[in-house]
Amino acid sequence: MKTRLLALGMTVTLMLTACQPQTVTVVPKQQLQEQTLSWIHHFDEEGARKWLETGTQLFTKQHPSYTFTLTGVDGGNYMSLLRTRVISNNMPDIYMLDNMESAQDLIHKGYAMDLTGQPFLSQIDERFLNGVKTADGKIWALPIDVNGAGVIYNKVAFAQAGIQSPPKTWPQFIAACEALQEAGIIPIAAGYKDSWTLTWDIAADLLANQYAAGRNWIADIEAGRTSFAEDQIHFKDILKRYGERLSYVNIKPFETDWNQAQGLLAEGKAGMIINGTWTVDGVKSKNPASNLGLFAFPYSNNPQDAKFGLKSTGGIVINPQSPHKEAALQTLELFASKEMGTIFQTKKKALSVIKGLPNDFDPTYVELDETYIQTGKTYDWSSLSTDFVNQDLGKVFVNALTKFVLDRSHNVELCIQELDQAFDRIRKPSK
Repeated sequence: MKTRLLALGMTVTLMLTACQPQTVTVVPKQQLQEQTLSWIHHFDEEGARKWLETGTQLFTKQHPSYTFTLTGVDGGNYMSLLRTRVISNNMPDIYMLDNMESAQDLIHKGYAMDLTGQPFLSQIDERFLNGVKTADGKIWALPIDVNGAGVIYNKVAFAQAGIQSPPKTWPQFIAACEALQEAGIIPIAAGYKDSWTLTWDIAADLLANQYAAGRNWIADIEAGRTSFAEDQIHFKDILKRYGERLSYVNIKPFETDWNQAQGLLAEGKAGMIINGTWTVDGVKSKNPASNLGLFAFPYSNNPQDAKFGLKSTGGIVINPQSPHKEAALQTLELFASKEMGTIFQTKKKALSVIKGLPNDFDPTYVELDETYIQTGKTYDWSSLSTDFVNQDLGKVFVNALTKFVLDRSHNVELCIQELDQAFDRIRKPSK
């Protein structure tokens, strides 16, 4: 009987509509009184999905009475879906959050378990717990990886264009774009059909300038403590640089989605993508032989300013109202193990936050480690934001960037003016 209970099968249900969740259900055969844990995530990359499937299958082998339903949601719709689930009181047992500060509403409404003091957190490198803490020091998620904001580049494309090393200053970056263009290679791949990539196209520049100014400027803008026109982190210069490099992106970027943009980099048809380090997994899932590198976005004329922003961007959250919360805690204990950390680095091609794991699992990260981490050329952006909590403000921001891209003159002053006017109409005055 025990042998039959351990026999496993898998039922895979795919919901293929672009904006609809994609669901993978791991179901053991011939299971008595089986209980299903629902897990919602926003992973688009194949490696991340395989890591989740492998981990949940391993848990089911160890605990045959449990099964999982994994539901993948488009990143641009993810938080909206969670908040809709809150309204309908239909939150999953387990889900992912990227930013604890922007998810305060979920925490305050009792849909995130306080994990402070859980024994499995001892397996996590203490440096990367900041990304899952709130200001009161409480821990609300199990962090999983170290994410960075910067430039992902194709080394073969760079070599074909005669670029000997990654640029460290803004003039060098523009020169690299020119060299790639002259070699018949798209300098920068852009997939603006997926609107979230617009904000992440400027995220590396935005985060570096917030860090340099020592303030979470996005939060200040949202609260009305400052304005775009006051230009406290040189947002005008950020937009100006954005306008300068837009002439180097692929044609019809709004007809190109994120997968297609990653495909351009994977095939060497494009030289760079400006986004997060998770791009490495996405690109290599399309072409495992891709020879990729990472470098800090060089926003100034000073090469010393080119630092790579790294943090653990949130992690796995348990719904304390779940009837399966004890099993969910056991699941987190498994996902905090070195075994799952190794699987994560192998499958997802990203740095795990779990202690004692090597950084040489992929050449892309060897370069990141040697060039930036070991030399101290990084900064922690745990306390900084890339987007707005208020969804209406977020939409206005994306719409303004869209208009800025489509405006051939890339008028910085007009964009700033329209942003301030739109934000003033939407946000509540600060008290």
